Amino acid sequence: MTDQTDHNPILPSPRRTTSRRLLTGAAVVLALAVGAMGGAEGTRLAQRWHPQAVMLLTPVAVNAMKPDSAVAVKGKVAEIFGNKFVLQDASGRALVDTGPAGEGRKVVDTGENVTVQGRFDRDVVHAQLVMHANGQTDSFGPPPHHPPHPRGAKGPGAAGGPGAPPRAPQAQ
Repeated sequence: MTDQTDHNPILPSPRRTTSRRLLTGAAVVLALAVGAMGGAEGTRLAQRWHPQAVMLLTPVAVNAMKPDSAVAVKGKVAEIFGNKFVLQDASGRALVDTGPAGEGRKVVDTGENVTVQGRFDRDVVHAQLVMHANGQTDSFGPPPHHPPHPRGAKGPGAAGGPGAPPRAPQAQ
């Protein structure tokens, strides 16, 4: 006579079946999660690497640039200061900033004729494209967009502005 606590060696124990199902379910959930994260990362990278459409603008004179607007200006490089340079035409001069993408590389030469396209904001042209006379074009990405400051607005640290030290009470 056999003991009834023994189980049939051919059939898996109920405990083993449950843990196999649990492990299989966990593996499926993990595979789906890893796939979803990989797909999201791939989509993000593809969007970043996708070339952006750029509309070329007609160059205007330096003194005709309007604040907080997309501009193109054409002139001669007068001076270079790291990733910034001064562009000069018959109407005046403008400071051009190539941003972090222009750091540590020679973008233009003094005396070179170039066309710069970007955003004119706070008396600086934030370059998006620099087109050289030989047809070469350097891209610097979209320029930063800063909201305009209303005239007379008090900025951080200004007297009475946010972050300013409190005023001492005045004696009466």
